[in-house]
Amino acid sequence: MLLKDYALKDIYLGKAGALFTGVPGTNDPIPAPAVYEKELSEIRELCMNAFNKDSKDEFSIRHAEIAYRVALLQSLEDTVFVLRRMPNVALNLSQIDIHPNYIELLMTKGLTGLIIVAGAYGQGKTTTASAIIKSRLNEQGGVAITIEDPPEMPLEGPHGEGFCYQTWVDQGGFANACRKAARWAPSIIFLGEVRDQETALEALKASINGRLVICTTHADSVATAIERIYSLASGSNSGSEDYSSLLANGLACVIHQELIGEPKAPKLNFLWINSESDDSGIRNNIRLRKWEQIENAVQFQKNKMLFNPSKAN
Repeated sequence: MLLKDYALKDIYLGKAGALFTGVPGTNDPIPAPAVYEKELSEIRELCMNAFNKDSKDEFSIRHAEIAYRVALLQSLEDTVFVLRRMPNVALNLSQIDIHPNYIELLMTKGLTGLIIVAGAYGQGKTTTASAIIKSRLNEQGGVAITIEDPPEMPLEGPHGEGFCYQTWVDQGGFANACRKAARWAPSIIFLGEVRDQETALEALKASINGRLVICTTHADSVATAIERIYSLASGSNSGSEDYSSLLANGLACVIHQELIGEPKAPKLNFLWINSESDDSGIRNNIRLRKWEQIENAVQFQKNKMLFNPSKAN
């Protein structure tokens, strides 16, 4: 059996050996079976060459038709490459275990604003964000530009009548790349992750200027995802209401995701902000920075969807 056919999630690849995680029916981690020693040596050489070329501590490689996202882990005794196996094909929303009503909302024609996909590390945020991009391009056409470090899902190229251009930016260059992307007039901008003030501000500005902006961020709930984007955008100016108003006006949707069960399936908490009918006062709560009220809105929408699915929004 080749490594590409072995079910796993991550590889910890050091000089002294390799560990696998996410192997069905086992507890993490397990030692890599000896039969894969040659392939793992080839992969480590690819990682070393990529690291020595650009001195980046995050990058992507391909081996035996499989793409890996790689992060450098420098321990006291070893240089370890942590490889996350990535899908060879980006999924459509219909291929992800998401409630059909959520899919219908995400496919709203002419949708603009900011979609935040939040969750912990390794919970499939990029998979879901990429599925939104691919599905909207397939169904509605348009141009999408991704800003990533490194690019993860294979989105480059045509999707139905739409087209996606993937770009790879250095860490710290996200804000400038977002400004450039806005000038190229795409229908969708995807930011691989929002993690600094300037990038958060550029994302918010683009979201109120007729673009659909999709981003990922680390957060443990819908409310903390919104608060995180606000905190990043406002920086040390936490007393100003301009940033909360910008966020309230631009926000379209927040998805908090975690993977549960075996096989893993996404569990979503979903907040949809309907610009025509914001009965629960979500935007006003954001303006007033009443983050504790956001989770009430999430639960209200979930109950409404369960008991009256035709009126989920």
